[in-house]
Amino acid sequence: MTFAKKGDAQAYERKVLDAKDKGIAVRPKFLRMTFLEYSEEWLRRERKPGTQESYEMNMRKHIQPAFGGALLHRIEPLHVQRWIDGVLVAQGLKPRTVHLIYKTFRACINSAVRKRIIPFSPCVDIALPEITRRRVVPATREQVWALYKAMPEHNRALIMVGVGCGLRSGEAFGLCRDAIDFAAGTLTVKRQVIVLKHKQPQLVNYTKTKTSQNREVPLPGFVHRALLDHLDSQSVLVDTEGREILFRSSRGNVIRRNAFYKTFKRALVAAGLPEDFRFHDLRHSFASHALDQGVSESTVQFYMGHATRDELWEVYRHQVKGAAARDRKALETVYYEDTEGVVIPDEVFDDDDEAAA
Repeated sequence: MTFAKKGDAQAYERKVLDAKDKGIAVRPKFLRMTFLEYSEEWLRRERKPGTQESYEMNMRKHIQPAFGGALLHRIEPLHVQRWIDGVLVAQGLKPRTVHLIYKTFRACINSAVRKRIIPFSPCVDIALPEITRRRVVPATREQVWALYKAMPEHNRALIMVGVGCGLRSGEAFGLCRDAIDFAAGTLTVKRQVIVLKHKQPQLVNYTKTKTSQNREVPLPGFVHRALLDHLDSQSVLVDTEGREILFRSSRGNVIRRNAFYKTFKRALVAAGLPEDFRFHDLRHSFASHALDQGVSESTVQFYMGHATRDELWEVYRHQVKGAAARDRKALETVYYEDTEGVVIPDEVFDDDDEAAA
């Protein structure tokens, strides 16, 4: 290992000696390991196809060009922050994209720490661009039914599955007959449709996260009715594994998200909904209305397939229209039995100044 300046060599020597004293020194066989070398090894591990594709794209396009030639144990937090600010953000990438790229980098680094290839992670106190979440207004009953009627008959029940059961689009596209228990009034989320680059959409026997897998959600009456109507009028798509997929494309194939959205956008116009309304906003509406109707947070968290309650509130804390007016009356009854024409007693205030305040 060579250094441009004697001071750099001495500083590194002090760092190594200090690490040895603390029992966290880099083992000699790993001193020459580059980030490129380790990241290639890390990418070879078995993962879900969609996750693997995302990791490879982020690594090849954004991470390896920045850190590939660096010695793994010499990457510092300052280097990471400069990469975030001076490369990713400077390129004009969206905050959410920057977060996803950084998440891939951090996963690789954390793996190296767990394997004791490096003693500590450089992903410490890294400032990422703030993600501004779009304000979502939950869909009303009238909007949902208008959208349902505007969709093609062979796919309109998807709207009710989204808003009534809280499924993600891929989970709804991959809904099979064996996932529905009409007698019990439940739906079990078992599968999803994924699309890999340059490949046809495929149905897989797993969902986005472990907490999403095999979650049982209620099957409200209106969803029950919509699905029965669908089965009465539409044929199911039976794949090579004998799975009976309820929804198909206009050509009779597994639904491709991009093609579905073209139809969905036309239905939005016909139904008079905002053009930026997404299928995922039906899922937002499910969570918002469930919370508004008094379903416990932990139960909604389970129905959504979220790992933590914080995740639930971070995403689904929008307000249902009219809730504030309704809740005002509920709060008034805490202190006054008669909520009509309530007059606050004068003695509540000590003087006019406080009353004015």
